[in-house]
Amino acid sequence: MFTPSNTPYTSHIYPIGNTPAVSLTRSLPQGIDADLLLLGCGDVRNILFTLYTERGFPPRKLDITCCDTEAAIIARNVLLFTLLIDGTNADSLWDIYYHLRISEESMTFIKNQARKIVSLSSSIEQWSEERYGSMLRFCDATSLQYVRKVWMKYALPQPLNKISFEKRLERIRELRRTLTGKRAGEPVGMFTGVRSASPLLLASMEEIPKVNDYFWKYGTLSRKRNTTPNPMFSEILSVNTWLHFGTDPIQGFHLAAGLTKLAPTSPLRPNKNDEVFNVVGAAKAQFREWVAAFQDTPGNRITIRFAVSDALSFSHGLQMTSTSENKLTNIFRRPFDVTAVEFDPAAYAGTKLAPTKFDAIDTSNLVDVVGTLNVIIAAMPLLKPSASSTLWIETMAKTEGTGKRKLDTLLRGHTPTLSLLLGISPVDYWTNATSTSWVDQVLLNELAPSTSTTQVQSRYALKLAQPFSHSPDDHELLHVEPNALAEAVFQIYSQMFVNDNLEFVKLSLEDVEKRLRIEECPFFHRGSFVALVKHIQTRTSTDWPFFWRRLLQLIDHDAAKTSIMRTVYRQELGTMLHLQGLHTEQGLGGEVSEEPGLGSFHSWSSMPEVVCITVVVPREKVDNLYSTDISRLRVPTLEGMVRYKSLPSKLLQLACVHLTFGHVETLGDHEADDFSIVVHQDPIGWQGKSPLVASFYVPSSALVEFEPNDAIVGLGVSTSIFSFAIFGHLQPTMAVHMTTLSDTANVFVTKYGPGMSGYPLSRGKPEPVAGNSTTQAGVAITTQITANFEVNEIESLCAHVDFSSSPQGMELLAECVPIKLQQYSPFSIDIVFGENALVYPISFPAPIQKETAKMRIARIQGCIEVIAPLADPLTSESLLPFIYPATLGEGSVPITFNSQHINLDSLPILDVDQSHRKDYQWLAALTYFQLSTRERRLLTAGSPSLRIKFKQSLRTMVNVASGLQGRHIRPLVLEHPEKGAQMFIFIHAVRLNAAEGSVVVDAAVIPITIQMARSRKFIKLLNKTPEAQVCTLQVDDEELILWKHILPSLAERCRTWSHGPQCEYKRANATIPLSTKMREQFMCSCGKGKLPESFANLPEWDGLIYDEAVRVAISPTFSVPSVEDIVDIDPPKTQDGLDGVDKRHTSKRWNNTATQAKNGTSLLKSGDYFTTWTTNNCGGVRRLCTARLSTGKMTGRSVGWSVGHRTVHTLLFGLRNILKK
Repeated sequence: MFTPSNTPYTSHIYPIGNTPAVSLTRSLPQGIDADLLLLGCGDVRNILFTLYTERGFPPRKLDITCCDTEAAIIARNVLLFTLLIDGTNADSLWDIYYHLRISEESMTFIKNQARKIVSLSSSIEQWSEERYGSMLRFCDATSLQYVRKVWMKYALPQPLNKISFEKRLERIRELRRTLTGKRAGEPVGMFTGVRSASPLLLASMEEIPKVNDYFWKYGTLSRKRNTTPNPMFSEILSVNTWLHFGTDPIQGFHLAAGLTKLAPTSPLRPNKNDEVFNVVGAAKAQFREWVAAFQDTPGNRITIRFAVSDALSFSHGLQMTSTSENKLTNIFRRPFDVTAVEFDPAAYAGTKLAPTKFDAIDTSNLVDVVGTLNVIIAAMPLLKPSASSTLWIETMAKTEGTGKRKLDTLLRGHTPTLSLLLGISPVDYWTNATSTSWVDQVLLNELAPSTSTTQVQSRYALKLAQPFSHSPDDHELLHVEPNALAEAVFQIYSQMFVNDNLEFVKLSLEDVEKRLRIEECPFFHRGSFVALVKHIQTRTSTDWPFFWRRLLQLIDHDAAKTSIMRTVYRQELGTMLHLQGLHTEQGLGGEVSEEPGLGSFHSWSSMPEVVCITVVVPREKVDNLYSTDISRLRVPTLEGMVRYKSLPSKLLQLACVHLTFGHVETLGDHEADDFSIVVHQDPIGWQGKSPLVASFYVPSSALVEFEPNDAIVGLGVSTSIFSFAIFGHLQPTMAVHMTTLSDTANVFVTKYGPGMSGYPLSRGKPEPVAGNSTTQAGVAITTQITANFEVNEIESLCAHVDFSSSPQGMELLAECVPIKLQQYSPFSIDIVFGENALVYPISFPAPIQKETAKMRIARIQGCIEVIAPLADPLTSESLLPFIYPATLGEGSVPITFNSQHINLDSLPILDVDQSHRKDYQWLAALTYFQLSTRERRLLTAGSPSLRIKFKQSLRTMVNVASGLQGRHIRPLVLEHPEKGAQMFIFIHAVRLNAAEGSVVVDAAVIPITIQMARSRKFIKLLNKTPEAQVCTLQVDDEELILWKHILPSLAERCRTWSHGPQCEYKRANATIPLSTKMREQFMCSCGKGKLPESFANLPEWDGLIYDEAVRVAISPTFSVPSVEDIVDIDPPKTQDGLDGVDKRHTSKRWNNTATQAKNGTSLLKSGDYFTTWTTNNCGGVRRLCTARLSTGKMTGRSVGWSVGHRTVHTLLFGLRNILKK
């Protein structure tokens, strides 16, 4: 397996999702067929929500592959989907899918459906041909049979009785009380579910814990309290499998809709009077709409595939089946399972109708279970090479201290360095901008006690570096000097195995407790590290023989100097390097035995470098491992062990071990080279009496060089502070069971693992990549990018450009023309000869900065080197406007990098009536936190950056749209102080975007181009609307250009139309935006007038709006918590500079001089006034001034701009008090 064998006596199962649903297509352009992969898929919420968000989008086909290690999870989901296909109503489905206790009628319904699908699933061929098989498919026959066994339990005449079910639930309730320190009868009050109420965190703190307690008390969320155990829960629980203590039906929904005022015509408006709790009504309303969306989706537009497998094993299996003709993966599909990952030949062979590469991969919070690096290595190679392809990772772990280094912690090193070595781009890290608000999560992280069970959610989007950075398709691998690469990789190694150091005598009690927490379930063994280096090898070039010598020297020196534990794993490292075909050390393999009379493998005619040992561990030894109360509640990490009687100090520990309960069958003669074994797995596993069978690879030299009676092999618990504390009864050896190698009844030596015909390769060797070359006038100019390190971190990138094959380049170099650098993109720098005589663009795999770049010119040799430091997301000029970037993909379809696609028409609409104004203080706090703590300091100091100005404009838009600061105003104008109005923005509504923990302004934009400004129709419209009210936002040159970059992305994220054949983006050399020049078209015209009816509710403007306006989704924009701190738990008492006072938005006449057309006519009528925000810089108060266009008379009333600051203090104070309780 790809992670250590962390083996709990009891494990928790998650049949219901514990995070709010997300759209699986949120990173993909609308209307383009998509292949999606869900690793650790959990329940159905994300699939249903995705189909709901697809309503009204251009149609496309979705092929979704769902993988989960629990057959029970897949069985529940498939049964629900069959009922959806049958047209079952949502209310019935809610009860049977979410409630622990149901009615007898619902029980009969489940049984009948289970019997029906059992009768259709005797083979994968039968299933594929029957009613549900065209939409619901299985990746392999074994997965289907595992799932079928669960359905057969549902269909039993006598399921688990009420008393037994209640006993199992009571054990979990007792655990809930233990974790929260509550006594029997007291409310537990778990706050885990409040994440689903974002952005209304504080409003949910009272109701959501009550919902959780109600569910665990009655097993239902309905007023009617049924008592029959639901077999979709009861039949998956056992002594060793517990329902997770935080399970709650509503956590997978967007609960803010039940906690705020929604407009009467709003989608997803809950009927609160029908439910015990408001948030339950919101969840049910959403579930009904999601179900309807699924049932309305044509069957030929969606395919859902299912696999029962460990996520890492399944991913590596997919890698192999997509790159190798040999379809035997030789990878165990999951822990305690001897079957291999496999794929149905009918779907995955030949024409390969089933996808093995994907547009988007969602991994839930697997990184908390198996480690981020393991997930990246397994899943990133499965992405299609497109700028839209995205791997989503999520973590629920709390952060100790600041969250700024959280991504470094997840990656086990410096984020830019790891990203470059792995060939990935963490999008939000480089943009430091997101429409997703993590404010609520950060507040929970900072304010919840360290002992709290509260989980804190973070989510990251990873893309392949090559398409993200616009590097050429034939780009050369990143070149790294071998010594520098070895040093950097060694630092990763040290971080991966930091727990190997047992010198804890000097540690404080706090440090020991921390070590105990992080050591319980380690993510990595030496096989994990080797898979990581193998992945790095596919992305970099170096002198590999030198690299291996240096790396192994560093590892050996470190082991001798710091930790004996790194010594005992050293031979496993060599074993894994050989298995993966990376490097074979001298002396790894043993020679053919000179004493074949010893029998067994000593009689083999040829000896491989590594062999597999399988040890049978008696059941009583397993029982002894878990013989104490605390050992049954904690998680030991089991490893293979090899010791020697003649050398007591010599020890080998093998952490890459596979376990299962069952009995061994031998195939062939022990003394034959082809001797092998199979394990007959015990179907009831932990509940059975079968022994435990452990298999692991070792160097053959570790066995051949010793007599069978001298070598002792077996299974033990990994050596760590944690294991000493919890499993001390196994000291001093920490062995579970040991026996001599000569015990041929219980020890088996084979070439490969049980039932396998080869080694479990994580991936085939990469094919060589041609050097990057760009053609100028028919001549190839080659470029090599080299990483420069400083203290084991990549500090800069050096581009070596060879012009020797370019006559023009050599001529210009010989003529000594001046050469300069220019930068238009964070990922590229142009070498410019003279006055653009030759412009050569250099593409870098990560953002760089030109300001401090250096250039070396070798004119005779015809070479130029550009050494560019990596950009800093906080300070680099090249990244300041890099907020919502977009590019043109295949077919010139725009691709947004970090602007998540949403369906505006499906989102709830806030009721912005002034009578509800006091209910929207949470909205003031939300927009307040757009500015990071650093940005608030800059604003206080009077040094607003481009981003600060942009966020202030956004805050004004939200406040105007919601009526937070007075009357709700629909039209806005972006105005340049010298060149007049640039674009109109018409606001339709403010909507909850709870999937991102925020809101979105549903609006339409009309750019004022030269042609429009000259239009009599436009000028006449301005003259005939004397009562119109408009908010003017003044923007300078750089902010205006920024808006022109951003608005095309905001139009794409909510697009319900398709780009036509005449789309301006499809013209030769088109870019997005089309232009940033004053009054030139900057986005295509395909979306003009594609608006819902009664969009602006401004009759006099309707003609212009439905002719020219393009719909956009404008969201508050936040900094990224892993880049900088976004929340100051103790904000300054003073409000100076904190309340977003923006001197730019001032009352003024239209500048007649600046709006002159080329023929001298005025673009806008002289003397007209527009409504504006004006600043009264006394006490941080703004004045909302309304003006009549015709008269210019102004009236005003003071509105407190400090509402956001006051609300933040209230929020923090209330949250602290609640969490203390």
